[in-house]
Amino acid sequence: MLALLLFGCAPPAPAPAFGPCTLVEAPAAGPLAAERAATQEPIALARLFIKEARLTSDAGFYTLAEAALDCHLQTAPTDREAIRLRDHVQVQFHRFVEVEADAKRLTGAGATWLDWALLGDAQMEQGKLDEAAASYQTAMDLRPGLEMYDRVAWLRWLWGDVEGALALQRDAVAAGSPRDPEPLAWVLTRLGWLNALGGRPSPELDAALALLPDYRPAHFHRGRVRLAGADPASAAEDLRAAGATVEAVWALSEIDATASVEAVRSQDPRGYAMWLTPRDPKEALAILEEEWRVRQDATTRMARAWAAWHAHDPSLDAAAEARTALATGIVEPRVLRMGGQVLADPALVARALAMGPGLLPSERVP
Repeated sequence: MLALLLFGCAPPAPAPAFGPCTLVEAPAAGPLAAERAATQEPIALARLFIKEARLTSDAGFYTLAEAALDCHLQTAPTDREAIRLRDHVQVQFHRFVEVEADAKRLTGAGATWLDWALLGDAQMEQGKLDEAAASYQTAMDLRPGLEMYDRVAWLRWLWGDVEGALALQRDAVAAGSPRDPEPLAWVLTRLGWLNALGGRPSPELDAALALLPDYRPAHFHRGRVRLAGADPASAAEDLRAAGATVEAVWALSEIDATASVEAVRSQDPRGYAMWLTPRDPKEALAILEEEWRVRQDATTRMARAWAAWHAHDPSLDAAAEARTALATGIVEPRVLRMGGQVLADPALVARALAMGPGLLPSERVP
């Protein structure tokens, strides 16, 4: 353009401004594309994009939802529903500190159960379990139902209250309805996985897929169960259907040498770092230190400890960090296994091994 002006030619017409509203207007394939084509309201599009993200486990739809919400908030900056939806999206992108601050502002006058639930989500992901419990209790008092039973069940699991988690997850399933299949499929999947970890049958995974045959979370967890049950062909089919997540590709790589965890590393830095730790512990520790800045929960703490232990890094007291992580009561199999290795505690490893599909075949090898 500068050259054209120097030579006295008229400049071309200015290019259209690029911004969130422009991004939203771009066509995007997806299971709800027809519904999206029927509306031009950014906030309505955002709701649909979020629903597509949950249906497909494709984070790209969350990016589109965020753009739609930014577009809407340009003209309605105080719209509480849009702010709530943006906070929900930001949780998916691990912006927990920002969501906590935003949600605290929303929990003043006029707060809804969802404001308190979002605050609890941000607190839980940062390892602030007691604060999350208080926020969730307020949300539960305002509106008990599937969403809150599911959240509190997961909090109970993180505390190591397995029976409490199971009871609340059953309540979540009972509160669901096939008329709204995605939330029901989600809580069925969670219940099925908890049952599988306890050595019980997990028909809930098949039930979730009967509701939504392409539901990726259910395919992933059923794939893990089938992998532990020495059914590699069926496991591979499910794990491929689960999509390009770190956890799904990591599990698939146990039976398919062409599956590349490296190729999906950006999808889940913490999960990728756990896969990477035995291979390159120094790089894994660097990734986990970045994750630790925004996510100071027991799993991230233990992953850091395990990476530091593998790397023989004296700057981090791996044993002390492992003990602190375990003090929360967490019973995640991978966390127990990592803690058992760091602390040279075979009882912890044995507890992890007892939860069949909770560890991949390679993780069951000392």
